[in-house]
Amino acid sequence: MTTNHTGSANKPGRRTRRHPQVSPHTLALLHRAQHGDRDAFADLYLTFHDAVTRYIAVRMRDRDRDAIPDLVQDAFTGALEELPHALLDVRGWFIIQAAKACTRHDWSRRRYTRAAYTLHEHASRNTTSSGLAEPHSRPRRVTFVHALARLTPNQRRAIQLRYIDGYPRDAAARLMGRSIEAVRCLERRAIRRMQTILLGTADTLATAVTA
Repeated sequence: MTTNHTGSANKPGRRTRRHPQVSPHTLALLHRAQHGDRDAFADLYLTFHDAVTRYIAVRMRDRDRDAIPDLVQDAFTGALEELPHALLDVRGWFIIQAAKACTRHDWSRRRYTRAAYTLHEHASRNTTSSGLAEPHSRPRRVTFVHALARLTPNQRRAIQLRYIDGYPRDAAARLMGRSIEAVRCLERRAIRRMQTILLGTADTLATAVTA
């Protein structure tokens, strides 16, 4: 009696795992890039730029399409940082970096929006307690961006770390090289300044609270 060695392999429904076909040239570029060859990484960039761009464009098709070029660069920056741990499926690995860039963008946008409303609610409470009129609508995102841009660099950094990146005050203080109380004062001044801009209070108040 003979044994059928191929019977199990040919059973219906059983799939063999497909391994991506990676050219020796691409693997050689990856190996050279991992050993510090910048030209090799530049060649990988040119090779997979279109694939990464297409992936990100699909992920962002119903959202901020102006962010696509920045996300493409972010994906390759992430790839450069993780180069020692690259997968042999080079194309798939670059797509993974693109996916990570899109995910970071989504989380950053959510934190940014949450920070805008947190600052607005903080400013609204201060305005209500001081007897100023409550605005009829919340500020748009662009208003928040402009208000943030008009802060001093240290105030902007404090708001960035505390309300956008979500660091606790002691960690923000360490990153800024300042005391916890100094960061608290920067936050307070920044929020007052942004209150003035977002809610349109008098110019004299803006002068009084500017650091």
